[in-house]
Amino acid sequence: MKILITGGAGYIGSHVLKALLKQGGHEITVVDNLCKGTTKALDALEKIGKFKFVKANLEDDLSGIFAECKFDAIIHFAAFIEVFESTQNPLKYYLNNTANVAKILTYCKEYGVNKFIFSSTAAVYGEPEIGEVDEQTAANPINPYGRSKLMSEWIIKDYAASNEN
Repeated sequence: MKILITGGAGYIGSHVLKALLKQGGHEITVVDNLCKGTTKALDALEKIGKFKFVKANLEDDLSGIFAECKFDAIIHFAAFIEVFESTQNPLKYYLNNTANVAKILTYCKEYGVNKFIFSSTAAVYGEPEIGEVDEQTAANPINPYGRSKLMSEWIIKDYAASNEN
């Protein structure tokens, strides 16, 4: 498969990249702006397998990358994750975490990518009264970080259910 990993230089993204490289047989492109991720994580992974790294913001024009690589799947990890910061600067979270999901889905539509894996968060559940949560637990986020991820889930769900994809 030809796979795009957004946020692939971050903690979770680099571990998924490592697992895919060990699995073999994939053409992987990592897009990361390195605001939180590091090239150190990626440098170590070059010993395991080959992948392409593109330093870019998701706000940038990525149409060239999509046209060139012809992805089969997107694995999306690029998000801001700090709850306190989200309360101090909510627009930063809505623009990066939510608006960028819609933008990536626009590329998926334009370039025929119909596999999209989204990394969400338990913060979409807020503070439930039950001990364990699952996908059936009512979403009730209590901060902009959790709300930005829940809005992204809604966008993805609506897009998947539409005739656009």
